[in-house]
Amino acid sequence: MPQGETFYRAVSQVLFISQAYALLPVSNIRSVDVNKIRFNWRSPRVIYSATIFLLNLCEFGAVLNYVSSVGVTFHTSSSLALYIVCLLEHLFFWRLAFNWHSIMRHWHRVEQLFLSVPYRFYGEYNMKRRINIVVGLVMSSALVEHCLLLANSFHLSNLERTQCNINVSYLESIYKWERPHLYKVLPYHVWLLPLLEWVNETIAYPRSFTDCFLMCIGIGLAARFHQLHRRIAAVHRKVMPAVFWTEVRQHYLALKRLVRLLDSAVAPLILLAFGNNMSFICFQLFNTFKNIGVDLIVMVAFWYSLIFAIIRTTLTIFITSSINDFEQKIITDLRDVPSKAWTPEVQRFSEQLGNDMTALSGNGFFYVTRQLILSMTTTIITYELMISDVINQATIRQKTVYC
Repeated sequence: MPQGETFYRAVSQVLFISQAYALLPVSNIRSVDVNKIRFNWRSPRVIYSATIFLLNLCEFGAVLNYVSSVGVTFHTSSSLALYIVCLLEHLFFWRLAFNWHSIMRHWHRVEQLFLSVPYRFYGEYNMKRRINIVVGLVMSSALVEHCLLLANSFHLSNLERTQCNINVSYLESIYKWERPHLYKVLPYHVWLLPLLEWVNETIAYPRSFTDCFLMCIGIGLAARFHQLHRRIAAVHRKVMPAVFWTEVRQHYLALKRLVRLLDSAVAPLILLAFGNNMSFICFQLFNTFKNIGVDLIVMVAFWYSLIFAIIRTTLTIFITSSINDFEQKIITDLRDVPSKAWTPEVQRFSEQLGNDMTALSGNGFFYVTRQLILSMTTTIITYELMISDVINQATIRQKTVYC
């Protein structure tokens, strides 16, 4: 691993792109010097982010007005949930932006231990490449999902316009279909469409980017735990002096404090992301009882969105839980320390490893470990069995006639 490959530098490009969508409005995010990071209320990034948030808040008000007029149903409640989650994600990233400079400085200080000898010889984890590959794959897949959903909306709005003989233009029919809550209060103008589409992008982007952000943090922390594990594994079954174990234990405690700092900072995002992913997957599973195979475009958009949500959630757990995986490997290595080399320092290190969970959490409600995949799978299967028992599939059909 190159000596300069810190997490701050590895993730700077990803965070810079996210600022285009009004997330994490921190100044000097791509600066070489981590000490130049700061949050400035008068910076263009903060003003832009605040403007996007206010536009999203205004649209959420229009959604509330629309739902109050048509009534709360299973499907209108999903629209409410989408905007609530979006607004909360923006707020949580604002909260994170306030403390981002101090978090990165602390992370940078801890990383200096692992960018010098002997840890430089155990650094083939290649943090930056992993971050770029994961974010590239997930966000490009999210772009495909967004394009499919737009194509689905264009197709359905055109069906409604032609079947009902509605005397409006094609673009106005799309506006009415995509934004029924705005159509009631804001008359159609063609110049509104690009602006509204960009606002729509800022609503859709955080749902996938939040998972990517958590994966980046998981990769960054796992890279350092991997180095610590490699250093201990290199002396497997060897008799090492007490000073070796003292140093290793101190480095582990430094990583442990870093994990706690990040856990307190991103725990609300973790809780929101996993809660949103679970609710979306369950909502889409409910929709599987519809006859979605009638229309090819509808079918492709639906199944792609569902499968992508499942894969993205699983990948988030798999990558983020690697922090705990490397700690378990360190515990296994300590069990093989020869008895004649078992010193009070090794004993203390072993107790610290075994008595506390090292993993990110959702505000203490759950820890992101491999077991979470099994727990979520069990919940989803139980949900699917429950609704299949109470819903008559023959009574639910996709809407194909719009008049």
